[in-house]
Amino acid sequence: MLMRRIVCFMLAMLFALPAAALATEKHDSWPELFKVEYKIKDRKEDDNRYYVYKEYLITTNEQVNEEFAAIVDAYDEQLFPTMQPDGAKNAKRNSRLDIEAYHYETGDSWISTMVQARYSYKRAQVSCDVTTRTYDLLTGERVLLTDIFAEDSAAWDLLSERTSAHIAGLFPDDPRNPEAVDRLASREVLENAEFTLSGFELTLHFKANEVYPDRPGLIHVRFFYDELWDHMTDEARVQTDNTDYKMVAITCDDGPTYGPTNNTLTAYRKYGARVTYFTVGKKVAGNPDILLRQFDQNHIIASHSYDHWSGYSMSNSAMHKQLDEHNALLCDITGEAVTMFRAPGGTYPPWVDAEIGVPIIQWSVDSYDYTGKSAKKIFYSIRNNTIDGDIILLHDSGKIMYTSIPYYAEWLRDNGFMMVTVEELARINGIIMEPNVVYHRLFEGDYSKRPGSNI
Repeated sequence: MLMRRIVCFMLAMLFALPAAALATEKHDSWPELFKVEYKIKDRKEDDNRYYVYKEYLITTNEQVNEEFAAIVDAYDEQLFPTMQPDGAKNAKRNSRLDIEAYHYETGDSWISTMVQARYSYKRAQVSCDVTTRTYDLLTGERVLLTDIFAEDSAAWDLLSERTSAHIAGLFPDDPRNPEAVDRLASREVLENAEFTLSGFELTLHFKANEVYPDRPGLIHVRFFYDELWDHMTDEARVQTDNTDYKMVAITCDDGPTYGPTNNTLTAYRKYGARVTYFTVGKKVAGNPDILLRQFDQNHIIASHSYDHWSGYSMSNSAMHKQLDEHNALLCDITGEAVTMFRAPGGTYPPWVDAEIGVPIIQWSVDSYDYTGKSAKKIFYSIRNNTIDGDIILLHDSGKIMYTSIPYYAEWLRDNGFMMVTVEELARINGIIMEPNVVYHRLFEGDYSKRPGSNI
């Protein structure tokens, strides 16, 4: 605690500096305080007409664990009676309640957690409830937005303005409740809003049906820490300065698919990872429920074209059509337009020439998981090549690819890496990504190919 007070004093003296300017040596291991486990319980009810899946987050603080478990069990008690029975007695597919746990560590002792209770019937998402809690693991005390921003902070105006603009700009053809937009963006509601803190982002989470009655998913309003830095309390600056962690961006291509993508989502959340998914339009069309699940879980959705055709085989107008059709489909599901693109097969030159209007994301580490390699060999490709600032190419389209996640995710955490989104990785390294520019890695202004990488 003495060390924290010293750091807080130093930060108070240097409040004009952004978080990235305060970096010193990087962690070479994951702090013991942040060790977590997941406990899973599931059950079938009434001769397999109902299925309930629950995850409990086990941290190093028993008080936190008890409060988290109480939230999970309360959702079970509240929502199970509302479920519809599956007459086919295949409830895992047709009538299921998933109460899932998420966590992100930040700073030296804060953990940001989220419980999502998702009810789906015959693969259509019916509802998604969310409860978030941020705690100081040293004390077990809950951290509120009012602990992050002082009462007179200008941050409240920023939070309000962006929340209002973002929510009002979604689903333009949907019926909406305009009064709800004003209410959600009000100071009174924002002070108690659901939020999470990840590697370099504060995200506000709202239920979409509060504004758009026909929408069963979530709305996320995002803020990078450097936007908020000048408005934070001293302690919040300490706990959102993650520049002493190494960071990599996990990217997954070619989904979504029903089994593999769900397995990938389950595996990643056990390691506090946020993922950038480069989705294929024709796969999204067949699996809109999976795409919504990815989005609700606070991952980033980007474009991998509609048909996964090489740009070398198309005209410029055809390439634009590939993006436009995919983007229209994604907007109809999430309300958000994509902000990044990855060329099918990594063949980006024709897409650059076509001036598609968004950053083009390559990679600096190729896992080669698409070659049929074993889980261990996928892990070796990552372990032997990954350094701070890398973008790692993976896939969520194959039946066994997800089995490699525990190997490399554990290794990354054990070696002091955070798994963040492409946008977080760019921002924390001072890179503002530009349209039609190709990015291979994102580290301290360097986004070129890394010499010696297996790109």
